[in-house]
Amino acid sequence: MSSFGNASHQGRSYNVNLWDDGTYCKLRETMLNTEGFSLHPRTNLVHSPDDADIIVWVSTRGYTEGEVPPPSNYSNVVLLDYSDGCSLHQSIGQVKHLVGHFKRSFVLRRDGVFESNCTTDQSVLPFAYSGVQAFVNHKINSFKQRKYVVTNMLRNNVRQLSDIRRKIIVDYTKSFVRKHSLRDGTYYIGNLGSGGPTTGFDNVYLEVLANSKIIVTANPAAWEGDFRLWEALLSGALVFVDRMAILDWMPHSFQHEKHLIMYDPMNQAEFENMLEYYVKNEAEAEAIGLRGYEHTLAHHMTTDRVSYILNNIESKLEL
Repeated sequence: MSSFGNASHQGRSYNVNLWDDGTYCKLRETMLNTEGFSLHPRTNLVHSPDDADIIVWVSTRGYTEGEVPPPSNYSNVVLLDYSDGCSLHQSIGQVKHLVGHFKRSFVLRRDGVFESNCTTDQSVLPFAYSGVQAFVNHKINSFKQRKYVVTNMLRNNVRQLSDIRRKIIVDYTKSFVRKHSLRDGTYYIGNLGSGGPTTGFDNVYLEVLANSKIIVTANPAAWEGDFRLWEALLSGALVFVDRMAILDWMPHSFQHEKHLIMYDPMNQAEFENMLEYYVKNEAEAEAIGLRGYEHTLAHHMTTDRVSYILNNIESKLEL
């Protein structure tokens, strides 16, 4: 059960409107926020911005020319910028009563390695995706019942710059499989399912996650943050993910070797050695996977992100 962060259950409740900016390439982001603001004990979703105490603008900047920001007659506007890349939102200057600016892609990476924060503006706060109820594996099987020793379903498309480092991580995983002569059917490497950023969730994909002991994932080469990490964590598997900054900036951070395994994407030998260790020490891998699952459920679901937003904007609200 989610802890709802530090926001008090006894505080004031707010009517919240998810602003319709006229664009529709944000199905998953809208789903996250619809769930979070619907389930949080201190927020209530309303259809009309005229009835709202807080306007939440969910933007992916998928069609920037078509985005219509909240007009100046609305106060208490929160911008959740889920777009990829380092640039700040092009329409931020048009929002007259902004009380919160949260950015999901908060760091610049070079070839999968942290280089710098995207901005030094302290009014722009880091933000992370979260678990969502659709991800949750409610029937956690023991590792002995799981089919796949290791799973890697990262895209392997070198034509997309964001996937170049992911291709290398796929190659690391294939190398491990070859060196350890894993039998066909005991590992899964490759794309699966039809889920995507503008679609729902593919049940076959989620079933493979639920039947995996170790899941290897990685962020895009140039930025941090995707849904894969949260899908993997809520499967109950031990998750291998490349080192990330954003997880340290969210309340209740994840700890290496306690909740998941963070690897150096530039060090293949280290990656394969850690993978070998946890394949051989299955009980330890299972314990970390379960702690990661429980930690996500307790502190990193949609309602926890709502608490994070409220904790950072409440003192600025004009009601």
